[in-house]
Amino acid sequence: MKEYIAKTGGRYTYNDDLLNLQDLARSMTSIFEGCSNFIISGCEVSGGRITPGYVWIGGRVRPFEGASEVSFPYYIYEKNHYETIAYAGDVDKQGRCCYLTSGGTSVPQSEDEVTGALPGYIEVREDYAPRFIDKFIGRYAVLLDSPFARQTVRRDLTLTGAVSIGGLLECKTGFSVVNAEGGYTLRGLVEESGDAAVGLYHGGLLVSRIEISTDGSFTLYRQDAPLVTIGADGVRTRHFTSDSTRVGALHIEKNDIFNAADDTDEGAVAVNRTGYLGGSDRFRDFTVYDGRGVALLHVEGRSGRVAVEGAFEVEGTAGVTLRNTSCGKDEAALTGLVQWQDKNAERIAWLGYADSESLDWTLHNDLGGVVISARSYVDIACELRLAGKPVGEIYTTLTAFAEGLAGKVDKEAGKGLSTEDFTTAYRKKLDAITQGSLLSGSAGFVTAEDVSRALGGKLNCTDNLADLADKAEARSVLEVYSVAESDSRFLNTSKYLADMTELTASEIEGKSPEEIIALQEERRAAARENIAAEKKGTGEEKLAKASNLADLTDKARARQNIEVYSVDEVDKLLSGKLGTDGAYTGALFTEEHRTKLEAIKTGTFAGKNAEGVDQTQTEGYVMTSAVVRELMKYAPKLMGGYSAQDRTSIAANLGLYTKTEADGRFAALAQSFSDYVAYLVRQGKSTSEARKALREALAAAGMDDLSVYVRCDRNLSDLALKDDNARRLACQHIGAAFAEEYEKKITDTGWLACGGENAGTLWARQIGSIVCVQGTINTARRESNTWGSIATIPNAIGAPRFGCRQTMADFNDDHKYNRGCSFIIRAGSRTILMHERGTYNVTTELSFSYMT
Repeated sequence: MKEYIAKTGGRYTYNDDLLNLQDLARSMTSIFEGCSNFIISGCEVSGGRITPGYVWIGGRVRPFEGASEVSFPYYIYEKNHYETIAYAGDVDKQGRCCYLTSGGTSVPQSEDEVTGALPGYIEVREDYAPRFIDKFIGRYAVLLDSPFARQTVRRDLTLTGAVSIGGLLECKTGFSVVNAEGGYTLRGLVEESGDAAVGLYHGGLLVSRIEISTDGSFTLYRQDAPLVTIGADGVRTRHFTSDSTRVGALHIEKNDIFNAADDTDEGAVAVNRTGYLGGSDRFRDFTVYDGRGVALLHVEGRSGRVAVEGAFEVEGTAGVTLRNTSCGKDEAALTGLVQWQDKNAERIAWLGYADSESLDWTLHNDLGGVVISARSYVDIACELRLAGKPVGEIYTTLTAFAEGLAGKVDKEAGKGLSTEDFTTAYRKKLDAITQGSLLSGSAGFVTAEDVSRALGGKLNCTDNLADLADKAEARSVLEVYSVAESDSRFLNTSKYLADMTELTASEIEGKSPEEIIALQEERRAAARENIAAEKKGTGEEKLAKASNLADLTDKARARQNIEVYSVDEVDKLLSGKLGTDGAYTGALFTEEHRTKLEAIKTGTFAGKNAEGVDQTQTEGYVMTSAVVRELMKYAPKLMGGYSAQDRTSIAANLGLYTKTEADGRFAALAQSFSDYVAYLVRQGKSTSEARKALREALAAAGMDDLSVYVRCDRNLSDLALKDDNARRLACQHIGAAFAEEYEKKITDTGWLACGGENAGTLWARQIGSIVCVQGTINTARRESNTWGSIATIPNAIGAPRFGCRQTMADFNDDHKYNRGCSFIIRAGSRTILMHERGTYNVTTELSFSYMT
C-alpha cells in the first residue's frame, strides 16, 4: 500500500494520491469479503424506530440515516447513483459513485442504476437483525452469547483441556477416543440404517469392532470379517473351537461322536431323522467323504439308494443278505438284482430275480460271455437248456450219432467227395463261355490279335493329334480356323486397329498413288464412323470453351453471323439519348394506381347526416367526424359517467372483479411474491414464517437452507462428511484417491556403492522397505583370517530388522578345501560379516535381499 505524505512547502495532489487513499479505504473492508449482508454498528430497534448506523450490503460499507415510526419487517436496502462534476472544458461527466442506503417496508424490484441488478437488502425484525457479531465474528468463532439457538463450527475443533457438558452430548457421525502414543483409536458411530458400531483402530486400520443392529443382534468383527453374531435365532459363527461339546444327548469329544445321555442298550445317534425345519416333507441325504473330496458313502433320501465308492468289504460270519420286505418267496413279484454299471450309470450285467412274472433267477452279461471256472468240475443237477430249449432236443446222443454215421460213404482220393470236385455247376459255366467280335459287338471273349487290330485305327494320346491323316478335314469337322485363316480374318491386338486400313499387295497392284491414298482414306473414314471418332486435326478448327470466344479469327464476321452490334455500334446508336444519371427516380403513376383511385368512394352511416337529413348506409370510406359522431351514440355503453357502485354492480352481474377487488385478491407481478408475504403477515404470521410457507408451496430452498449445501467457489472446503466410508465414496465419485488408502510413492535410493574392504565392487539399493545387495567380493579382503567384516552397507539404506545369513560353497576338484563360507548381517547392523574355511582368496558374486 502507498501512504500519502505532505511535507511543508506545499505539494501537488495527483489522481494517484486519491486512488491510493481509496485503495486504503477499500482494503479495510476486504475483511468482510464472503460475508452476507449485516449491520456493522448502530441500527438499533427501540420504540418503533431504528437508530442511524453503518451496514455491509453488496460488498460495500454504507451509512444508514435511521428511521422513525417504522413497521416490521423493515428493509434497509442499497441505493447507488452517480454524481456528475464539471471536467475541463465545462463538460459534465461522472465524477463520483455514491454507495448509500434507504429503507422501507419493501425492497424496490427495479434494477439499480450502478449495479444493474436488484438491490441487496437487510431485513430488520423487531426481535432480530443480522449483525457484525454473528455474520462476521460468528462466521469464524464460537460466540459466548449467540442470538441463535444453535451455532455450527464448519471445521475441526481441538480442545487441549477437559470438556464438561451440562446437557446432552449429541454426535451426528461418531466419536473417537485416541491413544496417541500407541496409535490406537476407539471409534463409535451410528450408520444411516440405524446400526451402531464401536471399533478399535491402529494406525488408521481397523483391528476389531462390535456392531449393534436395529434388530437387537450383536456381531463381533475382526477387521471386516464377522466372527460371532448373537441374535434372536441364536449364536452364529464361522468357526467354533472347543475340546468337548455337548448338544442334547449328542456328545463330541476329539474325533468321537456318541450318545452320552441314553442309559440303555438302544442309545443311538440318529442322522436325518427329520427333514427341513424338523418336518417330514423334504428328503435328506447323508454323505461320508475320504477327506479329499471323494464321496465314499452316499445315502440318498429320496431314492432310498446307498452308493459306495471303492471296495465294499463284509467281515465276520454273517455274510451278505438281500431281503425283500414287500413280497414272500411264493410271489412272482419278488424281485431283486445285483447290478454292474459303467461310469454313465448304464447297466452292463446283473444277476438275481429280474422278471416280476416268474420266479427264474437270471445271470446276464451285455458285454461278453459268462465264464464258470472250477477246480474239478461243474455239476448241473437240473435240466440244462440252450436258448430256452432242453439240450436233449438240440444235441444227439452217442448212440444215435454212431447209427447215423453207419449209413454214410467214406472219403477216397480222386472221388467226388473232395473239396475240389468238378461239379455240374462248373460244367454249365464252361459251356456258357463263347467267342465274341469287337466289330460286331457280340458278347464273348476276344483275343489279343483282335484287340491290336482294332486299336491300330485309333489316335495315339501321346502324339497330341499330330497323327491325324487330314488336318484340314479335321478342322472342318471341328469347325475351327487355322492360324493363317485367323490372322487374315481377325484384328491383331499388337497393331492397335492399324490392320483395318492396311492394303494388301493385290489391292494396290495396278493403282496410282492417288487411288491408293483415296482407298486408304475411305477405309479410315469407315473405321472412324464405326467408332464415332473425328478426323485428326479437326479439333484444332473448333473454339475452346475456356477462351470465351476470344479465339475467333474474325470477330466482325462472327457478329454478323449471330446478328449482334459491337460496343462502338451501340454507343453510336445511343448517342443523344437520356443517360441513367438523368432518369426519373420518383414513383410512377401506373394504370393500376388509377384504377384503385377510381374505386375509392365515400360511404355513409345509416341515420341522419350533419344537416339532419335521413340517409341510407352506403359502402365506402367515411370521414373521421362521421366515425366520432357514430361513436358518441354508444359512449354510455362503455360505462362512461357510471359511479363506483354502478361499476361494482355491473362487474358482479358480469362475474368480474373490479380493480380494487383484484388488487386486494391477486398478487402483482411487479412485487415478486411480496404480496403473498404481506398477506400472510396480515394473517398473524411473522415474515420468516410467511416466506417459509411460500417456499414450501413452491418447493424452493431459502437462503438459510442453502448454507448446508456445498458452494462451487470453495472447492469442497465446506463439504462435511460423516465418516471415512462417506469420504471414500465422495472420492470415488470425483475420481480421486482416498487419502488413507493412497499409497505414497515408494522411495528409491538408486544403486549406492558399499564401503569397507570390498568397496567399489559391491552395491546396494533400497526401494521402499526392500533392500538388495549385489556385486562381487574377494574373500581375502577381510578384517581377520577366519571371521570379520568384508563390506559395509551405506547409511542411506536401512539396516535389516532381523538377522540375515547367506551360505556359499566354491566348487572345485580339491574337496579338502571345498568347505564354503557364510555371510551374515546381524539385526540392526549394516556390516556384512564373513566366516570362511578353505575358501580363501576367492572372487565370487554375492547377493543379499532383506526388508527393513
